[in-house]
Amino acid sequence: MCLSLDSLNDDTLLGVFSALTVPDVLNLRQTCRRLLVFSSQRIVWQNIGSSQILQQGIPFSKKPLSSFPVRDLEDRVRRAYHLGKAWKAPSITFRASGFAASNGSPIQDIYFIPGHDRRWLITVSQGIWSMIILWDRRNLKRVTSWSPQKAVFSALAVNTSEDCEAALAVSLHRYDSVVVEILAIASTTPDSPPGFECIARLDTLRQPIAMCGSLLALADDESETIIWNWKTQEYAVLQSPVDADLWRNKCTQVVFAYKTILVVRARSVHAFAEPKLAPHSNTCIHHPYAQSTFGWVDGIFISVPPSSPEDPTGMEGQPLSILVRTKNDDPWSSTFKMQLWTLSPMTSPYEATVDGPHYIFPPSMTSEIVTPRRGALRCTDMVLGPYGTAVWVQPEDYSVAGLISSNVHLQNMPVPQSHETLVAAAFPGLLNTQDKSQVKSSWKNYGKDWTCLDYDEERGCVALGSAAGAVTILDI
Repeated sequence: MCLSLDSLNDDTLLGVFSALTVPDVLNLRQTCRRLLVFSSQRIVWQNIGSSQILQQGIPFSKKPLSSFPVRDLEDRVRRAYHLGKAWKAPSITFRASGFAASNGSPIQDIYFIPGHDRRWLITVSQGIWSMIILWDRRNLKRVTSWSPQKAVFSALAVNTSEDCEAALAVSLHRYDSVVVEILAIASTTPDSPPGFECIARLDTLRQPIAMCGSLLALADDESETIIWNWKTQEYAVLQSPVDADLWRNKCTQVVFAYKTILVVRARSVHAFAEPKLAPHSNTCIHHPYAQSTFGWVDGIFISVPPSSPEDPTGMEGQPLSILVRTKNDDPWSSTFKMQLWTLSPMTSPYEATVDGPHYIFPPSMTSEIVTPRRGALRCTDMVLGPYGTAVWVQPEDYSVAGLISSNVHLQNMPVPQSHETLVAAAFPGLLNTQDKSQVKSSWKNYGKDWTCLDYDEERGCVALGSAAGAVTILDI
């Protein structure tokens, strides 16, 4: 007797669907009404999401699969499957779109906002006064803006927690005061568009660097970092060693790792044991239990490992990855390096105490990419995702024109052109099973100079702001 899929009972059919890939399911649902209805059930997409996305190490949301409506779950699983196939292919292709975010004013910063279905993007620009604009990334339409009168923004930090009411922290400079304000993005009524609302503020000269839930890290340009809980008004002071060789030791990143806070400054990383917060900021000063210096570098970015619903922090017993863009003291060298370093955790609970260490210093270099160009960049941002993919801007090749200027007037002479390039790479890991790092894509900028970028690894999306006020969105 010949059996057809349509004649199988639901339990058997579910087992068949669980063994199919996403394209197979989409093709099979077109054959008959019963398979169309069956393939739209939650259990089908939960099984596929678990076996083909989460277990395969493909970027996905930290929330449980059961928390999404079934249609949203299917869309997320299909997008994640496409993203995983793209990163595992020899090369990836970006789909470009863009819009004008300001009337000729440079974009100073650009950020994806976690939470809110990851649909929002903000740009920061400055005319007479600074302005934050919220954009809907689905249709690239302006949603709302926030621009306090007679104020200039000096720094901004976006909350990495998707479930916290606070979305970002902004340092406002007025002629008579400097204040950090905590902003929420909310609607006053169900039918009204969202807007920015200040829910907390702190008078301080220190600039917001990182935000995780109710914790905000603020730092100066020398050695001090403050961890402030804006809900309980409790503090802790982290004191890094003073680098006498640097007149400005700017803090570029603060990472909340497993029982450790990592403070990244101009060319070094300092590890502090997770401090106990107190009502007053000057009650106790904490010093690092370890530090590491990378020498003369152009940037450092630390990425934490991906989390899961079973392990919300995702960091206990997991190594941290550090991306370093090196500088070369050879003035004739035409290359620079992107190095991946690994900061390993303590493997035995007896090796770590309450005050640390929880990670083994110094970190070890595990991979390296040599880029063919070096030069000046307005956009020095680089982002390393939890799953080992990274993006950065590579400078244009000024040597292609030799000694010929592009505005030469003596004679008509064609001058070779070069352009800065966005590079997307995958370092060894679940998305790159090779032993060495792989550059997957290079996208040339034929417009104005880029000034800033952000990267959403889960969505496979890069946003770049330019000196002309334009925003470019690149989707995988």
